[in-house]
Amino acid sequence: MVLAGGRSTRFGSDKASALLAGKPMLQWVLSAIEKVCGEVIVVAAQGQVLPEVASGAPLRVVRDRYEAAGPLAGMVTAFEDPPADVCLVVSCDAPLLAPDLLQHLVERIGEAAVACPEVAGQLQPLVAAYRPAVCLAPFRAAVERGERGVLRALRELDGVVVLSEDEVRRFDPELRSFAGVNTPTELVRAEALVAARRKP
Repeated sequence: MVLAGGRSTRFGSDKASALLAGKPMLQWVLSAIEKVCGEVIVVAAQGQVLPEVASGAPLRVVRDRYEAAGPLAGMVTAFEDPPADVCLVVSCDAPLLAPDLLQHLVERIGEAAVACPEVAGQLQPLVAAYRPAVCLAPFRAAVERGERGVLRALRELDGVVVLSEDEVRRFDPELRSFAGVNTPTELVRAEALVAARRKP
């Protein structure tokens, strides 16, 4: 699942459509997760115009039924009709996701509710694997009482598998999966990372 309907306040324009090395950021994310997912759900805001993208996996767009209520609300929308027992959740502003890490998250969740990396001492709930059947009810309750972020809702769950930074680096040595693009300056930084990766 890709959360594409953020308000992009710091970025200044729609991040899903912003171009990185000539491709919309949303396309970069799809190109990573299609290697892992049997179906991809893109959660878009009401009225949001998404860029033209291609996906090697079946692609479904759902409209967030909550108005500007944050990523947790977008997750609730998608979890109401999930594509599988385990659902990867990523944001459209993480264009350098490592498919090997995403696959490991799916494998690592086991019978738990969530498999979530920890990087620099912080949980990273927007590059994580979830069991919608377990998470939907408590997450919906959190949204309905006004909660917007995912971290506080996670604390209410039993069975959260936390991946240490050392474990994460086995699959994403430079932690590029967590190089979010929230400002134009960070987009320029991402352009440099892409250019460096393409050098022979």
